[in-house]
Amino acid sequence: MHEGIYIAASGGATQQKKLDIIANNLANVNTTGFKKDSILFKEMMPPFTQDTRLETSRNILLPPDKSNKNVAYVGVNDFYTDHTAGAITKTGNPLDLALEGPGFFKVQTEQGIRYTRTGNFSLDQAGRLVSQNGNPILGENDRPVEIDTTGGQITIDSNANISIGRGLENVPVGKLTLVEFDDTSSLVKEGNGIFRMTDPNRAELPAQKTRVRQGFVEASNVNAIKEMTDMISTMRIFEAYQKMITAIDNVDSQAISNIGRVV
Repeated sequence: MHEGIYIAASGGATQQKKLDIIANNLANVNTTGFKKDSILFKEMMPPFTQDTRLETSRNILLPPDKSNKNVAYVGVNDFYTDHTAGAITKTGNPLDLALEGPGFFKVQTEQGIRYTRTGNFSLDQAGRLVSQNGNPILGENDRPVEIDTTGGQITIDSNANISIGRGLENVPVGKLTLVEFDDTSSLVKEGNGIFRMTDPNRAELPAQKTRVRQGFVEASNVNAIKEMTDMISTMRIFEAYQKMITAIDNVDSQAISNIGRVV
């Protein structure tokens, strides 16, 4: 098989992955607190590493006078999440909380402590502040935040202090724990706005640059117009690779046919 087909196929496969990511971003354009994903490509220059299996499989199919050491392929270098803040939207719900700054809320899940910026919270039957999935939001000493609403209105100030009451009669009842990271590249999505820190060397830092806004939520940071533009561009590139494969295959077929023809 012609080496050019492998090259074009590698490019087409990476564009397909990019299309999948763009489609997921667009599907979550209205999801509260969603962070868009992106992909990075790289040029793969032979010789490949021993565990790649690309070198061996291609050399078996290539004739002796051809060598994939003279060409390059397209591969995926990395997937990453854009943690740029989304727009803050007013809801008026006292349990809707938006973060201004780079911080995260701490969440207790069955798999352990996780992090989120999706602040459309509610109270469960036990009076605990929970996420939309029912996971408790953590406060001081990593204990679930419990709020007894019988004393009046819930007030949460910019420093995450929680109080109950009306006006001057507000009584402090707890504080949300906000954390920051010096590098968010090791935060991995687990779905529903939840992130897990994969690097044990990236310790939580007290939130110094983050403030809470009660009655607001952070919208998705996906720019629908930009994503649609990227999708059209990516589809055109993908189609170009398809045409390239078809053209090379047609040339090979004609060559084979002409070789066997008696003049």
